[in-house]
Amino acid sequence: MEQRIQTQTSFIGRAQEIEEISALLDNPSCRLLTLVGPGGIGKTRLAREVASQKQSIFNNGIFFVPLASITRADDVLTIITEAMPFGLQQDTRTPQEQFFDYLREQRHKHFLVVLDNLEHILDSVTIISEMLAATDNLKILVTSREALNLQEEWVRQVQGLSYPEHINGTPPEAFGAVQLFLERARRIRGNFRLDEDYPSVVEICQLVDGMPLAIELAVGWLKTLQPADIAREIRRNTDILETRSRNLPERHRNIRSVFQHSWQLLTENERDVFKKLSFFRAGFTREAAEIVAGASLYTLAGLVDKSLIRLGANGRYDVHELLRQYGAEQLDSAQINVTQRAYIDYYLGMLRQLEADIKAHHQMEALDTIADDFDNIRNAWLMAVEQGHFEALNGAVESLHFFADMRGRYVEVVTLLHTAIECFPPSPTMEQNIVLHRIHARLIRLIFLGNLRIDFDPRMQMDACLKIAYESEDQAEIAYCLLVSGLVDMFEDNRQSQRFQESLAIYEALGDPFYEAEAMIWVACLVWNDEAFNKSFAMRRELGDYNGIAWLMLMQVEGALEEMNYGEVEKYARESLALMRKIGSLKGVVQSIFKLAPLLFLKGDFEEARTLIEQMRDLADETNNLDGKMLSSGLYAFIISVMDENYAQGQIEAQKNHRISLLRFFGWNYMVARWGGAVASCGLGDYASARAEYGGFIKEKHQDPGHATVCLALEAAARNHEGKFEEASELLGLAFNQPAETSGWLHRWQLISRLQDSLKLQLGDTVFNQAWERGAEFDVATIVRAILGETDSDTRQKHANLALIEPLSDRELEVLGLIVDGLTNRDIAERLVLSVGTVKVHARNIYGKLNVNSRTQAVAMASRYNLL
Repeated sequence: MEQRIQTQTSFIGRAQEIEEISALLDNPSCRLLTLVGPGGIGKTRLAREVASQKQSIFNNGIFFVPLASITRADDVLTIITEAMPFGLQQDTRTPQEQFFDYLREQRHKHFLVVLDNLEHILDSVTIISEMLAATDNLKILVTSREALNLQEEWVRQVQGLSYPEHINGTPPEAFGAVQLFLERARRIRGNFRLDEDYPSVVEICQLVDGMPLAIELAVGWLKTLQPADIAREIRRNTDILETRSRNLPERHRNIRSVFQHSWQLLTENERDVFKKLSFFRAGFTREAAEIVAGASLYTLAGLVDKSLIRLGANGRYDVHELLRQYGAEQLDSAQINVTQRAYIDYYLGMLRQLEADIKAHHQMEALDTIADDFDNIRNAWLMAVEQGHFEALNGAVESLHFFADMRGRYVEVVTLLHTAIECFPPSPTMEQNIVLHRIHARLIRLIFLGNLRIDFDPRMQMDACLKIAYESEDQAEIAYCLLVSGLVDMFEDNRQSQRFQESLAIYEALGDPFYEAEAMIWVACLVWNDEAFNKSFAMRRELGDYNGIAWLMLMQVEGALEEMNYGEVEKYARESLALMRKIGSLKGVVQSIFKLAPLLFLKGDFEEARTLIEQMRDLADETNNLDGKMLSSGLYAFIISVMDENYAQGQIEAQKNHRISLLRFFGWNYMVARWGGAVASCGLGDYASARAEYGGFIKEKHQDPGHATVCLALEAAARNHEGKFEEASELLGLAFNQPAETSGWLHRWQLISRLQDSLKLQLGDTVFNQAWERGAEFDVATIVRAILGETDSDTRQKHANLALIEPLSDRELEVLGLIVDGLTNRDIAERLVLSVGTVKVHARNIYGKLNVNSRTQAVAMASRYNLL
């Protein structure tokens, strides 16, 4: 009789796996498919679900054959025949002969046989090959903790349900593991909601690597524990993952019994190797497994076949976290000591070996290697700290701090360095003291380059590091300490430091091109030197120092910004961003996007700008990068205010930017981030707040068209609100007359379009156009200064409305007053004791500044602006 494919509980998640497995079963070449995975991963449920969806394809029957209770290979055939519509006959043939005759008779029919839990009776697998040979359309779906290793076999690995790697904006429903937890939790607590428990639920799913059985066992504890308590207990001991449910198979009542079953399937050598593999975190290479755990390729292959370890598409192996914990419990103290030392030596030794590659020619490959094994490196570092293995720490710290800087992993590595420093004895030996100060010097460099908080006196500490370097006569370390001391001088006191030059001289003498190029660029930055900059660039290209090249490109962006060459800024910013992404520098990607996105926005390419800003936001949220959060919130305020006219949300984003920027002020970046707050305030009609922001993003460069277009547009809206319609029109004329690279955005802001329509209605087309044309001729720096109230104090006091014209000098105002009184040039000359020629010069200057051509027009402008 056909076995009905059904389950007692709802099936959750695995849509992609079901689709892929269904496609394999539809493939005529795939007649034997094995779902391989560790116990509790959900192979049986997955096989049942797939089979239930294929009933129209296998219209002659789907037969489910449970094999978990079978202990002898000889019984497999009996169980299969009992599951299928086959009956024994009273004749001289054996049962096996009768069964295969039956299959040959049915050879053209479409059957699916599901053989569930075959791993413990692999001696019986030859019968599967014989069944396939006897038929044309029979297909067999197997679940097993170990591959069958038959020629006909296709293997599909089964892993845990999906779960969030980080808590971000993705809805919980997108993750199968979270869905399963929530669905099962509501059976125990009908009103269970994620809300504040969501982080703990995610942690549980992460701890069990999405294993469905482990999730269900964990949920069972909701009767007495909160999710946070369950997560804490799992971290301590996997024994919590058990249940008292009577209708769950004995072998699934707790995770330990599941693992013990797998453990019994291993050879003695496989057990020994697997225990040692429990030291690894987040995967490992074949080389690491061989050196640390003594694992041969054959042993690794056996452990993969038995689902104790997994081989990824990238060639790295990894162990399910709960299996890893189980393996670690099997280690004795002698094995722990030996394996731990091998583990430390391998990973910290790897860092020492990669130092040369990071500095030249193989930089990205070396950084990728460290990134792939960073969890193992961190674990090895902490083990070395605990054991006081100072020699290993000393050899590893250089590469580790390079990785932190080049990949933007400042916080993680700074934490590791702090931990190491705290482990040193109060009175270290000279050898220990050298290591201590070597680590401290690199810690300080990372703190300044990563813009992190510092809770000690860096100058005093660097003086101590430099003293030890001199005492040990280590020229390379002396040069390094001088370099970092120069950074301290620059960041702490904003002053030029001679120590950069001293460091450069030593590195030149040592013939160290990597650090020579580094010291050279700091020298070039303080007193700009094109020759030094270009030489450093050339040296880095020759070395293959892509990180250094990328940051020099970003410096070129800063140079182009100083010259207000927006075309060059975009060119260099794009090149920098591409290279920062290539090397994987988080800090560099954030900074490059921040330089590029505002330029794209200003020229009106809103769509690409928005994409980049959202990428920066996601990256900052994912990595908790404070600079990225600050910069992206400021720009996002700008873009949603202009593109969506969502001024309320723009103001919220701007406020978020302000809160962070109070702690992290830095130059042009800070100023650009203020645009969003000003635009949002303007859109909400809060012109006072908008005006208060001008000084925040316009410093000395009043002629900068990027900042100026923002200031002019917002001031135009404010003047319109005050009923000063011609002034508003003139400001718009000046704003739209700025280069296309900085004024393109104005054409797409609907508020500005409405403002233009309103001004035309108020003034009429003729007057509006005249005002627009007058404004287009004004000097942008002069107008911006006037808006900011930075004109001459006496003039500003006399002429409060002098915002739209180049300020007149006191003598010019005196001449203008006499012109208004109707005096001729000769009369004015006599009154002021000047020559007539001098009066004519003053008159011409007045006409030019007022953008008029006659005395009558000058008198009208003087009246309009209340100049006298």
